[in-house]
Amino acid sequence: MVFILATEVYKAVVLGPPNVGKSSLIRRHQIGEFSENYTATVGLDMKATTFSFPDASVVLTVVDIGGQETFSGLRSRFFAGAHHMILVFDKTDRSTFDLIPEWHGSLTKNVNIPDHLFPSGSLVGNKADLEESIQVTTEEAKRLADILTLEYFDASAKTGLNVAEIFLHAASESRQLGKRLSSKS
Repeated sequence: MVFILATEVYKAVVLGPPNVGKSSLIRRHQIGEFSENYTATVGLDMKATTFSFPDASVVLTVVDIGGQETFSGLRSRFFAGAHHMILVFDKTDRSTFDLIPEWHGSLTKNVNIPDHLFPSGSLVGNKADLEESIQVTTEEAKRLADILTLEYFDASAKTGLNVAEIFLHAASESRQLGKRLSSKS
């Protein structure tokens, strides 16, 4: 007997201030590599990752949205239909952490699903490997994550710390939201 698993497709948006390592986290997850060379994302970039769950295969479309202010008008168009948000800041630059509530507010205004089914999300403190330069503690970040109802991850695109866990969490939480959305329709 052959069983064919369903394939579910979900969307996660990765956003945050410029130069915090959003693209580097995605690159580390997708191909297991890290590059010291910084190249700003122009507009957006999309990648897809497949996850296997016992009862289904999940394709997570990851939308990497450029953090530069010049792309702010473009961003809101890609928030629509998101199942999971991954907000990234740089643990070695407090100013990027201080901007997270603003980024969160921008996303919540433009996501276009019923309020009671708001997408799940993650707050990611990237560059956790640079311990001597840390300006934002894990405890501070966890407090903000709790206030914003997000799951917190210390991460490092350079070492791979928690990178796989971030995207697996996004896929798993997207599935949960997808099930709630389908039961409401």
